[in-house]
Amino acid sequence: MSTVRTVTSVVVGVGLLVVAAGALVARYVEIPGHRTLYVVIASPFLAIAAPFAVGVLLWGRRRVLAAIAGVLTAVLIAVQVPWYVSAAPAPRAVAVRTMTVNMLYGHADASTISRVAAESADIVFVQELTPEAAKRLKAVGIDRTFPYQAIDARPMAAGGAVYSRYPMTDHRNVNGFQLALVTAQLQVDGVQSPVHVAAVHLAGPWPKPIEGWHADYAVIPSWLTDLATQAGQAPIILGGDFNSTIDMESFRQLLTNGYRDSAEQAGAGRQFTYPSNKRYPPLIGIDHILTRNATAVTTSTVEVPKTDHRALLATVMVPRG
Repeated sequence: MSTVRTVTSVVVGVGLLVVAAGALVARYVEIPGHRTLYVVIASPFLAIAAPFAVGVLLWGRRRVLAAIAGVLTAVLIAVQVPWYVSAAPAPRAVAVRTMTVNMLYGHADASTISRVAAESADIVFVQELTPEAAKRLKAVGIDRTFPYQAIDARPMAAGGAVYSRYPMTDHRNVNGFQLALVTAQLQVDGVQSPVHVAAVHLAGPWPKPIEGWHADYAVIPSWLTDLATQAGQAPIILGGDFNSTIDMESFRQLLTNGYRDSAEQAGAGRQFTYPSNKRYPPLIGIDHILTRNATAVTTSTVEVPKTDHRALLATVMVPRG
Protein backbone atom coordinates (compact mmCIF):
# COMPACT_ATOMS: atom_id res chain seq x y z
CA MET A 1 0.00 0.00 0.00
CA SER A 2 1.37 3.40 -0.96
CA THR A 3 2.55 5.89 1.61
CA VAL A 4 0.14 8.49 0.20
CA ARG A 5 -2.81 6.14 0.75
CA THR A 6 -1.69 5.41 4.30
CA VAL A 7 -1.17 9.04 5.24
CA THR A 8 -4.41 10.13 3.58
CA SER A 9 -6.49 7.46 5.30
CA VAL A 10 -5.02 8.27 8.71
CA VAL A 11 -5.36 12.06 8.38
CA VAL A 12 -8.89 11.98 6.95
CA GLY A 13 -10.08 9.06 9.09
CA VAL A 14 -8.78 10.48 12.34
CA GLY A 15 -10.21 13.87 11.43
CA LEU A 16 -13.64 12.32 10.90
CA LEU A 17 -13.22 10.34 14.11
CA VAL A 18 -12.51 13.52 16.07
CA VAL A 19 -15.57 15.25 14.58
CA ALA A 20 -17.81 12.30 15.47
CA ALA A 21 -16.41 12.10 19.00
CA GLY A 22 -17.07 15.81 19.41
CA ALA A 23 -20.67 15.23 18.33
CA LEU A 24 -21.10 12.65 21.08
CA VAL A 25 -19.46 14.77 23.77
CA ALA A 26 -21.55 17.80 22.77
CA ARG A 27 -24.72 16.00 23.88
CA TYR A 28 -23.56 15.99 27.50
CA VAL A 29 -21.83 19.34 27.99
CA GLU A 30 -23.09 22.55 29.50
CA ILE A 31 -23.77 25.30 26.98
CA PRO A 32 -22.02 28.42 28.27
CA GLY A 33 -22.21 30.46 25.07
CA HIS A 34 -23.26 30.62 21.46
CA ARG A 35 -20.25 28.79 20.03
CA THR A 36 -20.96 25.70 22.11
CA LEU A 37 -24.63 26.06 21.25
CA TYR A 38 -23.89 25.86 17.52
CA VAL A 39 -21.86 22.68 18.00
CA VAL A 40 -24.60 21.02 20.06
CA ILE A 41 -27.26 21.93 17.49
CA ALA A 42 -25.07 20.56 14.70
CA SER A 43 -24.13 17.39 16.63
CA PRO A 44 -26.65 15.02 14.96
CA PHE A 45 -25.32 16.05 11.56
CA LEU A 46 -21.68 15.86 12.69
CA ALA A 47 -22.30 12.33 13.99
CA ILE A 48 -22.54 11.14 10.38
CA ALA A 49 -18.74 11.47 10.28
CA ALA A 50 -18.41 8.26 12.35
CA PRO A 51 -19.39 5.67 9.69
CA PHE A 52 -17.39 7.59 7.11
CA ALA A 53 -14.38 7.31 9.41
CA VAL A 54 -14.89 3.54 9.50
CA GLY A 55 -14.84 3.35 5.71
CA VAL A 56 -11.81 5.59 5.27
CA LEU A 57 -9.78 3.79 7.93
CA LEU A 58 -10.65 0.36 6.53
CA TRP A 59 -9.61 1.62 3.09
CA GLY A 60 -6.26 2.57 4.64
CA ARG A 61 -6.09 -0.75 6.51
CA ARG A 62 -5.92 1.01 9.86
CA ARG A 63 -7.88 -1.73 11.58
CA VAL A 64 -7.46 -0.58 15.19
CA LEU A 65 -8.60 2.94 14.38
CA ALA A 66 -11.42 1.53 12.25
CA ALA A 67 -12.57 -0.58 15.22
CA ILE A 68 -12.58 2.52 17.44
CA ALA A 69 -14.62 4.33 14.83
CA GLY A 70 -16.98 1.36 14.66
CA VAL A 71 -17.54 1.41 18.41
CA LEU A 72 -18.16 5.16 18.29
CA THR A 73 -20.66 4.65 15.46
CA ALA A 74 -22.49 2.05 17.54
CA VAL A 75 -22.62 4.37 20.56
CA LEU A 76 -23.94 7.27 18.47
CA ILE A 77 -26.66 5.03 17.07
CA ALA A 78 -27.49 3.61 20.51
CA VAL A 79 -28.22 7.02 22.04
CA GLN A 80 -30.71 7.72 19.24
CA VAL A 81 -32.50 4.36 19.18
CA PRO A 82 -34.82 5.00 22.19
CA TRP A 83 -36.35 7.92 20.31
CA TYR A 84 -37.49 5.56 17.56
CA VAL A 85 -39.12 2.89 19.76
CA SER A 86 -42.78 3.54 20.49
CA ALA A 87 -44.29 3.16 23.96
CA ALA A 88 -47.48 1.22 24.66
CA PRO A 89 -50.40 3.29 25.97
CA ALA A 90 -52.65 2.24 28.84
CA PRO A 91 -55.22 -0.37 27.78
CA ARG A 92 -58.15 1.87 28.70
CA ALA A 93 -57.43 5.38 27.47
CA VAL A 94 -59.02 8.35 25.73
CA ALA A 95 -57.37 9.89 22.66
CA VAL A 96 -56.67 13.59 23.17
CA ARG A 97 -55.36 15.43 20.12
CA THR A 98 -52.94 18.26 20.92
CA MET A 99 -51.30 21.01 18.91
CA THR A 100 -48.68 23.62 19.68
CA VAL A 101 -47.79 26.59 17.49
CA ASN A 102 -45.52 29.63 17.81
CA MET A 103 -47.13 32.65 16.09
CA LEU A 104 -43.91 34.68 15.51
CA TYR A 105 -44.79 37.96 17.21
CA GLY A 106 -48.44 37.25 16.47
CA HIS A 107 -47.97 37.33 12.68
CA ALA A 108 -48.91 33.69 11.93
CA ASP A 109 -51.93 33.17 9.71
CA ALA A 110 -54.91 32.91 12.06
CA SER A 111 -57.16 31.23 9.50
CA THR A 112 -54.70 28.37 8.99
CA ILE A 113 -54.24 27.88 12.73
CA SER A 114 -57.99 27.84 13.31
CA ARG A 115 -58.60 25.42 10.43
CA VAL A 116 -55.81 22.98 11.33
CA ALA A 117 -56.80 23.08 14.99
CA ALA A 118 -60.47 22.44 14.19
CA GLU A 119 -59.51 19.45 12.03
CA SER A 120 -56.76 17.95 14.16
CA ALA A 121 -56.78 19.12 17.78
CA ASP A 122 -58.74 19.10 21.01
CA ILE A 123 -56.23 21.26 22.89
CA VAL A 124 -54.12 24.04 21.31
CA PHE A 125 -51.05 25.58 22.95
CA VAL A 126 -50.08 28.96 21.50
CA GLN A 127 -46.88 30.97 21.96
CA GLU A 128 -46.06 34.54 20.94
CA LEU A 129 -49.74 35.45 21.11
CA THR A 130 -50.21 39.21 20.92
CA PRO A 131 -53.49 40.99 21.73
CA GLU A 132 -53.96 41.62 18.00
CA ALA A 133 -53.36 37.93 17.18
CA ALA A 134 -55.89 36.88 19.82
CA LYS A 135 -58.45 39.14 18.15
CA ARG A 136 -57.68 37.65 14.73
CA LEU A 137 -58.10 34.12 16.04
CA LYS A 138 -61.43 35.14 17.54
CA ALA A 139 -62.49 36.77 14.27
CA VAL A 140 -61.89 33.57 12.28
CA GLY A 141 -64.03 31.57 14.67
CA ILE A 142 -61.65 29.74 16.98
CA ASP A 143 -64.12 30.33 19.83
CA ARG A 144 -66.70 28.13 18.14
CA THR A 145 -64.43 25.08 18.22
CA PHE A 146 -62.49 25.91 21.39
CA PRO A 147 -64.87 27.72 23.75
CA TYR A 148 -62.69 27.17 26.82
CA GLN A 149 -59.65 29.42 26.90
CA ALA A 150 -56.81 30.55 29.14
CA ILE A 151 -55.21 33.56 27.46
CA ASP A 152 -52.26 35.71 28.48
CA ALA A 153 -51.80 37.86 25.36
CA ARG A 154 -48.80 40.18 25.49
CA PRO A 155 -46.87 42.34 23.01
CA MET A 156 -44.13 40.90 20.80
CA ALA A 157 -43.08 37.36 21.76
CA ALA A 158 -44.19 37.25 25.38
CA GLY A 159 -47.81 36.03 25.18
CA GLY A 160 -49.32 32.56 25.34
CA ALA A 161 -52.61 30.70 25.61
CA VAL A 162 -54.41 27.37 25.93
CA TYR A 163 -57.49 26.79 23.75
CA SER A 164 -59.62 23.77 24.61
CA ARG A 165 -62.71 21.84 23.53
CA TYR A 166 -62.91 20.53 27.10
CA PRO A 167 -64.23 22.51 30.08
CA MET A 168 -61.61 24.25 32.20
CA THR A 169 -61.84 23.90 35.95
CA ASP A 170 -58.88 26.14 36.71
CA HIS A 171 -56.37 28.29 34.84
CA ARG A 172 -53.42 30.42 35.94
CA ASN A 173 -50.57 32.51 34.61
CA VAL A 174 -47.30 31.32 36.13
CA ASN A 175 -44.78 33.90 37.28
CA GLY A 176 -41.00 33.50 37.31
CA PHE A 177 -40.44 32.99 33.59
CA GLN A 178 -39.49 35.62 31.03
CA LEU A 179 -42.36 34.69 28.71
CA ALA A 180 -45.95 33.66 29.39
CA LEU A 181 -46.54 30.22 30.88
CA VAL A 182 -50.26 29.48 31.05
CA THR A 183 -51.66 26.48 32.94
CA ALA A 184 -55.13 24.99 33.15
CA GLN A 185 -56.99 21.92 34.33
CA LEU A 186 -59.36 20.29 31.87
CA GLN A 187 -62.24 17.91 32.35
CA VAL A 188 -61.84 15.42 29.50
CA ASP A 189 -64.83 13.22 28.73
CA GLY A 190 -64.25 9.70 30.04
CA VAL A 191 -61.24 10.67 32.22
CA GLN A 192 -61.83 10.69 35.97
CA SER A 193 -58.98 13.00 36.97
CA PRO A 194 -58.54 16.56 35.71
CA VAL A 195 -55.92 16.77 32.96
CA HIS A 196 -53.26 19.35 33.82
CA VAL A 197 -52.05 21.27 30.77
CA ALA A 198 -49.71 24.20 30.11
CA ALA A 199 -48.59 26.34 27.20
CA VAL A 200 -44.82 26.72 27.63
CA HIS A 201 -42.44 29.19 26.02
CA LEU A 202 -38.90 29.31 27.34
CA ALA A 203 -36.43 32.05 26.45
CA GLY A 204 -34.31 31.44 23.37
CA PRO A 205 -30.52 30.99 23.62
CA TRP A 206 -30.00 32.89 20.36
CA PRO A 207 -29.76 35.57 18.96
CA LYS A 208 -30.18 37.27 22.32
CA PRO A 209 -27.65 36.72 25.13
CA ILE A 210 -27.80 33.14 26.34
CA GLU A 211 -28.23 34.15 29.99
CA GLY A 212 -32.02 34.42 29.55
CA TRP A 213 -32.16 30.82 28.35
CA HIS A 214 -30.02 29.73 31.29
CA ALA A 215 -32.34 31.55 33.69
CA ASP A 216 -35.49 29.81 32.42
CA TYR A 217 -33.81 26.39 32.40
CA ALA A 218 -32.70 26.98 35.97
CA VAL A 219 -36.32 27.53 37.02
CA ILE A 220 -38.36 25.06 35.01
CA PRO A 221 -37.13 21.80 36.64
CA SER A 222 -38.48 22.85 40.04
CA TRP A 223 -41.73 24.04 38.45
CA LEU A 224 -42.16 20.67 36.74
CA THR A 225 -41.55 18.94 40.07
CA ASP A 226 -44.17 21.12 41.77
CA LEU A 227 -46.65 20.42 38.97
CA ALA A 228 -46.06 16.67 39.25
CA THR A 229 -46.61 16.86 43.01
CA GLN A 230 -49.81 18.81 42.54
CA ALA A 231 -51.13 16.48 39.83
CA GLY A 232 -50.14 13.24 41.54
CA GLN A 233 -51.38 10.40 39.33
CA ALA A 234 -53.44 12.74 37.15
CA PRO A 235 -52.33 13.22 33.53
CA ILE A 236 -50.15 16.15 32.47
CA ILE A 237 -49.73 17.48 28.92
CA LEU A 238 -47.38 20.39 28.19
CA GLY A 239 -46.93 21.95 24.77
CA GLY A 240 -44.79 24.74 23.50
CA ASP A 241 -41.57 26.23 22.25
CA PHE A 242 -38.86 24.96 24.58
CA ASN A 243 -36.11 26.54 22.47
CA SER A 244 -34.04 23.37 22.87
CA THR A 245 -33.43 20.24 20.87
CA ILE A 246 -33.25 16.69 22.15
CA ASP A 247 -29.47 16.91 21.76
CA MET A 248 -29.25 19.45 24.59
CA GLU A 249 -28.58 17.99 28.01
CA SER A 250 -30.60 20.76 29.69
CA PHE A 251 -33.71 19.69 27.81
CA ARG A 252 -33.23 15.98 28.40
CA GLN A 253 -32.90 16.66 32.12
CA LEU A 254 -36.55 17.74 32.05
CA LEU A 255 -37.51 14.22 31.00
CA THR A 256 -37.43 12.79 34.52
CA ASN A 257 -40.01 12.13 37.22
CA GLY A 258 -42.34 10.56 34.65
CA TYR A 259 -42.16 13.31 32.01
CA ARG A 260 -41.71 12.06 28.44
CA ASP A 261 -41.33 13.71 25.06
CA SER A 262 -44.26 12.88 22.76
CA ALA A 263 -42.04 12.24 19.72
CA GLU A 264 -39.98 9.78 21.76
CA GLN A 265 -43.09 8.03 23.09
CA ALA A 266 -44.54 7.74 19.59
CA GLY A 267 -41.23 6.43 18.22
CA ALA A 268 -41.11 9.35 15.79
CA GLY A 269 -37.57 10.35 16.72
CA ARG A 270 -37.02 13.90 15.61
CA GLN A 271 -39.78 16.30 14.64
CA PHE A 272 -38.15 19.21 12.85
CA THR A 273 -40.13 22.43 13.38
CA TYR A 274 -37.66 25.30 12.95
CA PRO A 275 -37.00 27.32 10.85
CA SER A 276 -40.15 26.99 8.78
CA ASN A 277 -41.26 28.65 5.55
CA LYS A 278 -37.76 28.73 4.08
CA ARG A 279 -36.47 27.45 0.77
CA TYR A 280 -34.98 24.57 2.73
CA PRO A 281 -36.80 22.29 5.20
CA PRO A 282 -36.67 22.80 8.98
CA LEU A 283 -33.36 21.66 10.47
CA ILE A 284 -34.04 21.40 14.20
CA GLY A 285 -36.84 20.51 16.58
CA ILE A 286 -37.36 23.03 19.37
CA ASP A 287 -41.13 22.66 19.75
CA HIS A 288 -42.19 19.81 22.01
CA ILE A 289 -45.23 18.24 23.61
CA LEU A 290 -44.42 16.57 26.93
CA THR A 291 -46.59 14.10 28.82
CA ARG A 292 -46.78 12.58 32.26
CA ASN A 293 -49.15 9.73 33.15
CA ALA A 294 -50.20 9.67 29.51
CA THR A 295 -48.74 8.30 26.28
CA ALA A 296 -48.35 9.96 22.89
CA VAL A 297 -48.93 7.54 20.01
CA THR A 298 -48.51 9.80 16.97
CA THR A 299 -46.76 13.07 16.17
CA SER A 300 -46.58 15.18 13.01
CA THR A 301 -45.90 18.73 11.87
CA VAL A 302 -47.87 21.18 9.73
CA GLU A 303 -46.66 24.31 7.98
CA VAL A 304 -48.36 27.55 9.00
CA PRO A 305 -47.91 30.66 6.83
CA LYS A 306 -46.22 33.76 8.26
CA THR A 307 -44.40 32.05 11.13
CA ASP A 308 -40.97 30.48 11.39
CA HIS A 309 -42.23 27.42 13.31
CA ARG A 310 -44.15 24.46 12.00
CA ALA A 311 -47.08 23.48 14.23
CA LEU A 312 -46.49 20.25 16.13
CA LEU A 313 -49.37 17.80 16.56
CA ALA A 314 -49.53 14.84 18.93
CA THR A 315 -52.25 12.35 19.75
CA VAL A 316 -52.01 11.53 23.45
CA MET A 317 -53.72 8.53 25.03
CA VAL A 318 -54.94 9.58 28.46
CA PRO A 319 -55.85 6.82 30.96
CA ARG A 320 -59.49 6.87 32.01
CA GLY A 321 -58.94 6.23 35.70
